[in-house]
Amino acid sequence: MNLPEFSTALLVAPHPDDAEFACGGSIARWVSEGKRVILCVVANGAQGSNDPSVDRDELIRLRQEEQREAAEIAGISEVVFLGYEDGSVEDSHPLRRDIIREIRRYKPDIVVGPDPSLYYLEDFYVNHPDHRAVGEAFLAAVNPGSTTVPAYRSELYDQGFEPHQVKACLLVLAPEPNFFVDVSAYLDKKVSALKAHHSQMDSWEGLDDFITGMASRVAARSGQNLTHAEAFKLLRFDVPPGATGS
Repeated sequence: MNLPEFSTALLVAPHPDDAEFACGGSIARWVSEGKRVILCVVANGAQGSNDPSVDRDELIRLRQEEQREAAEIAGISEVVFLGYEDGSVEDSHPLRRDIIREIRRYKPDIVVGPDPSLYYLEDFYVNHPDHRAVGEAFLAAVNPGSTTVPAYRSELYDQGFEPHQVKACLLVLAPEPNFFVDVSAYLDKKVSALKAHHSQMDSWEGLDDFITGMASRVAARSGQNLTHAEAFKLLRFDVPPGATGS
């Protein structure tokens, strides 16, 4: 399948820096093509330091500042912070409601969020529980939440947030991706946006090589003639079941 034509994308990320890390090259590519990209960050980033001397509230403020700087580098037009507690995110009705609200507010053609089915990757990565919880809430918001009038009606529909049907959904860190984006020309932009998250990235020696190597490995697994790529699970809602899309 291919992506449908779109003008606006809404990304739902568990933490500051997750969007850039998972799909920063795709974001940069979409922006270069004239797409509007909005970022919704769920958690406040308060667990982003192991230094016991770091003040919690100051870290939250800093990570929001870093996220805004990274968004400006990437070309993201708006950033929404939901403010859920880092490390304690659960698939809850309040979180589903809040994601539905942003989908209905911005009315994106496509939405991007975490794949909740990823518990671990190969033999070197265990997925953060916040990622899985946000993924579950995100998918519930995409269907049935975003199109269902009775869903949190008094807080959404009755407040002017009318139902909205997205054309497609992209899941990042998907164990079984079926869609790949060529990001060869956008890796520098991805790395620059990531480096704006100074509290997380300044101590990471070899970040450039890591990002390049990761994109190379994804490209090799794509089965396509790509050098550097990002991978997604693509779900399309604008084509009949069984159709391939174009």
